[in-house]
Amino acid sequence: MRKKWIAVLGTAIAVLAISSSVYASGSIKLVVNGHTVNSDTAPRVIDGRTMVPIRTAAEALGATVNWHSDTQTVTIDTNTGGGDQGQQQEIQLLQQALAPATADEAVQTWAESVKSRNGAAQYAVLSATLQGETVQTYKDLNWVTGLSSPWVASYDVSKPAQAANGSSVYTVVFKLADSTGDAGSGTVKVTVSAKDSKWFIGGLQMTDGADNLGGIVVVPGK
Repeated sequence: MRKKWIAVLGTAIAVLAISSSVYASGSIKLVVNGHTVNSDTAPRVIDGRTMVPIRTAAEALGATVNWHSDTQTVTIDTNTGGGDQGQQQEIQLLQQALAPATADEAVQTWAESVKSRNGAAQYAVLSATLQGETVQTYKDLNWVTGLSSPWVASYDVSKPAQAANGSSVYTVVFKLADSTGDAGSGTVKVTVSAKDSKWFIGGLQMTDGADNLGGIVVVPGK
């Protein structure tokens, strides 16, 4: 496999590091997240640009690097590294341990998390199906829902209606506010179901006139 070099400048460093820091300095050292990384091919400066071996830097960040000779392509996969798998396992175990024990608790946890703009907590009480349908939206929002204004000032949770499949359907009304005072409200139908003695939210549907909750409440397809 031939040696491949990539210039790490401008936006390229942001793509490579993903929220981490990678830089070369001095004579030249490669530093990833504060730790010096040794490589069989040292970084070097060519025509005023700092060049680093992509495999060394990417693997130090937990990514998998592959060379495809047929297409002359280097691929970097940040989702298959051991660190990522360990983190996913940790998240899943925490979600299982914190799963609501009652339908009321599931709705209250979700509504309070919407109020506090905590997307990770909202995601934790969703069913596996709903998580799959909304995870990219949460990632795009960096797990923080809504904006600084308007914000959720308070919310009311109604008594549930029973669905045909044994699920409970709650109505949650979010009352919004901004710097001028009252900013309206929005209503969400929240369907809660039980699995293995734990309760999860399996459905979220904004009612007519609740478009102002877009971004504040994450629902499938939004």
